[in-house]
Amino acid sequence: MFRGFRWQFIVLTLAFILVFAAAMFRLSRRAVPPPTPFIDAATTSAPPRQNQAAATAVAVASPIAGSRREADPVYREALIGAVRRLNPLFAHLNPVDNDISSLIFEGLFASNEYGEVVARLAEELVISADGLEYVIRLRDDIRWQDGLPFSADDVVYTFSLLSDPAYARISQAAQVWGTVELQKLGDHLLRFRLAQPLSSFTHLLTIGILPEHALRGTALPELMQHPFNLSPIGTGPYQLAALRLRGQNEIRGVELARSPIFMERVEAQGRYQIPSLHFHLYHDVDAALAAFAAREVLALGAGGARESLLALPSSQVYTQADSAVGMLIFNWQAPPFAERRARQALALSLDLTNLARENLGADLTFADSPYPPSASIYLGDAFWRSYDMAQAARLLDAADIVPSSADEAPTADSAAAEDELDSAGFSLLVEDSAPLRNLANAIATQWEALGFHVQVEAVSAGDLSHRLETGRFEAAIVTQRIGGDLDLYRYWHPAQFGKGRNYGAASDHDLADLLEKARREIYGDRRAALRRQFQLAFAEQAIAIPLYYPLYTFLVNEEITGLQLGYLASPADRFRGIGDWRLEAQLAA
Repeated sequence: MFRGFRWQFIVLTLAFILVFAAAMFRLSRRAVPPPTPFIDAATTSAPPRQNQAAATAVAVASPIAGSRREADPVYREALIGAVRRLNPLFAHLNPVDNDISSLIFEGLFASNEYGEVVARLAEELVISADGLEYVIRLRDDIRWQDGLPFSADDVVYTFSLLSDPAYARISQAAQVWGTVELQKLGDHLLRFRLAQPLSSFTHLLTIGILPEHALRGTALPELMQHPFNLSPIGTGPYQLAALRLRGQNEIRGVELARSPIFMERVEAQGRYQIPSLHFHLYHDVDAALAAFAAREVLALGAGGARESLLALPSSQVYTQADSAVGMLIFNWQAPPFAERRARQALALSLDLTNLARENLGADLTFADSPYPPSASIYLGDAFWRSYDMAQAARLLDAADIVPSSADEAPTADSAAAEDELDSAGFSLLVEDSAPLRNLANAIATQWEALGFHVQVEAVSAGDLSHRLETGRFEAAIVTQRIGGDLDLYRYWHPAQFGKGRNYGAASDHDLADLLEKARREIYGDRRAALRRQFQLAFAEQAIAIPLYYPLYTFLVNEEITGLQLGYLASPADRFRGIGDWRLEAQLAA
């Protein structure tokens, strides 16, 4: 009997289904609470209108930037300074940028915990027998954080910026890039051709790569002010999620989120258990330490004296020798420093281990090599621990060097005291900081026991640099930054006097030969052997006197586990092993 109403019945049934579905959709919308805007903890006591103006979170416009769940653990670290450009080409100009950019971007290669270069975005490397050609096959499983594939075009674009003559004004490495030819051989195949062999070339390839598709046509001057610098896209394990602002212009925090694209890689499986990293920016160390003590942050990457950090509750202090060496250098153009036995005598007359313990404090430690101890090629020499005044006197006697007594010392107001080496002694130039000034005075005292009168000159950092560059010193205490490049050619080769950092005109044929061979050697094990020979010859000839290694201190809450510090080419290398870190409990914000 319903045959005549069949179509009306069907329409009525469909209408009922649509009404039911709409009602269920409205109920589901009501069940989900509206998102809560992020308000910085420092302003939660202010009225709502003031909160909104004082601290806001600017989410990064990205199709893959998801919001974190409230239960997810958050790593919070205090950084001292300001964010300027989250761009690997400029990150070396600002430590805060360098720290954060290292988590967003990757290079073709990276340094491992021993300071050795290992592949990152590169799949395979072939070096020609003459050391002039580097053919690199790129990984084909890499995607940018916006989902687009990584290719040789990105590398070509990045290195076109590095070779721009304008880049030489902000980076010494640009001098090398201006002599390197780069050719694209395929979508994932490149060839670099060098003007001369350079074994540390792969270290230059550790700089982060930029996405060509996001910056196409952007020249270097434009890139300095490009919006990309505050909305970066990389290939690294973490991506920018938000910038926290104070007012309209001041960035007071940076939030990073784990990159879903990176997590698809084989090497990421089962690792990177911390989904969010929040970096809180402070103007000074005291404010950062107060934030740590109040449990607002879980870590501090650059904080005051190490002794004061040890007293903070619920904390772990990780310490590693920085990639730098404090060195006492001589001006070989002033007598008697060109004489090997004089340099050996001056070294043997110093009780270096006790000098370091008594004068350097907790932020510097005794050095016994021109390389830091965390480097794979480090070879500490017992000569620097030797203290033998009798042997020192015999060496001076054999060299026919008879120091004048202190009674013959020049007065401090002598016109020649600064510029000329007086027969009664010499000056020791040092930066005017309490630990280094104390160390220099202690060294002068021990050298006076050998018969030399030594006048300590403590000057500002700028004056020290000028005096070194113009050769107006007899002996000086300087800090030589090694960084990721273990080639010491710039410090000790005779050709670097006047245009490099061989300020004292040190000149030894054997050392120069070892430095040149190591520069040309393409095989890592042979190069390491040459650099160990260099260290032995350095001690035997007493080229200069290693004094101290600066210490890098990393303060973290006891909830953080799995952390290890290896070779630190820069402080940003503390994040090298972040894939193995664990945050055992979420602390209250």
